[in-house]
Amino acid sequence: MPYTRVIEHKHFTHAVSPVTYVTREYPDPWSPGKERYYPVNDAENEALYRKYKQKAEGEGNVIFCGRLGSYRYLDMDQTVKAALDLASSLL
Repeated sequence: MPYTRVIEHKHFTHAVSPVTYVTREYPDPWSPGKERYYPVNDAENEALYRKYKQKAEGEGNVIFCGRLGSYRYLDMDQTVKAALDLASSLL
């Protein structure tokens, strides 16, 4: 597939409509100077993540989770499952 994601918008809003709008997301190759979409798992960034994680563990009443909290790429199904598992463990 040339695109990475397809979104059919009426499924997000539960709209009842005789038409639908579809969006296709296409990847944009990264080059220096562009914002990265996902974490770059190299030694420098892993060391930085460990520092942030250690600092986060000292925070009270804050939960760091999801893609940014775990500093790794997750598909949305994995992200939702992780959030539900975390909520279940906290409740």
